[in-house]
Amino acid sequence: MKKTILLILIALVGFLEYSSAHPLGKTKAIDTTEIVSISNSNQVIRIKGHSLENPLLLYLNGGPGDSVLDQMDKMFSELQNEFTVILWDQRNTGKTAALNKVKEPLTQELLKKDTYQLVQYLLQKFDKKKIVLVAHSYGTTLGFDLAKNHPELLHAYVATNPLINQVESEQLTLAMLKAQAEKNKNAKSLEELAQVTIPFKTGEELYYARKWLFDLEGKSFARQKAFKTTVLSWSETWLELFNESIQENLFESTKEIHCPVFFIIGQRDYQTNSVLTEKYYNLLQAPQKEIYSIEKAGHLIPYENGREFQKVITHYLLSTIKSNTN
Repeated sequence: MKKTILLILIALVGFLEYSSAHPLGKTKAIDTTEIVSISNSNQVIRIKGHSLENPLLLYLNGGPGDSVLDQMDKMFSELQNEFTVILWDQRNTGKTAALNKVKEPLTQELLKKDTYQLVQYLLQKFDKKKIVLVAHSYGTTLGFDLAKNHPELLHAYVATNPLINQVESEQLTLAMLKAQAEKNKNAKSLEELAQVTIPFKTGEELYYARKWLFDLEGKSFARQKAFKTTVLSWSETWLELFNESIQENLFESTKEIHCPVFFIIGQRDYQTNSVLTEKYYNLLQAPQKEIYSIEKAGHLIPYENGREFQKVITHYLLSTIKSNTN
């Protein structure tokens, strides 16, 4: 049995360390999955791009706990033409979770440290001075920390559906949902939403909040038992970290960032309230800043509006980013 397990592990490591590179004129393409050691933890990254001469782009996914490693081509195919794209399974996530059977307590400081160390590793590996950082939802809490404290490492920071003052955002959405329930005389909704507190104390509270938000958005899965099971299961691992992450209010903690900052928001995003993002954008001091609003988009822009998401980064931001490449 032990021998079988050892052989499986050897095969897994061999697979993850496999990489392919082939010449494209004077450049080389890359498509590789690697295990890297970050803060004494083995973590998995996926790297793909058409030319190693292109700038690096690290994507910080949302959740926390989301994994997009297997969606490299589906979500980032256009970006691969202009950037070397790096996806990362963070602690307790996806392939990284499979490598580390012992789960250690998750904290914002630990994830921020991991992010910084990964950026340093990538810059050294590819002999670059700076990287492009793109983050979505929860990932923006890690992205804002790096942009604030280490702007010298970034060509630019792109915050998509960002957490700005998430406590206020959740309060605004809860009030909206209660008003909608009152208007529709929905007794069940009023009963369940009355049990919700901000920050969420339990997975049940989070479930009620998201159930009625997604129901308002017309997502039929919100009332299915499987959705409740998923939310409660997620909460066991991630709710404490999520609640820690939303304690930060960028209006107070991060009034200036010394690198270009770009925002991509959805006008129908009630999960991370787009109105708060627009207010923060007006407050923020940065050498360059832009905000791009997608009219019919909600909270899941990289997933549901992927083509426009990539177009904004590639066509509108590339000139700024490339002007700062080494």
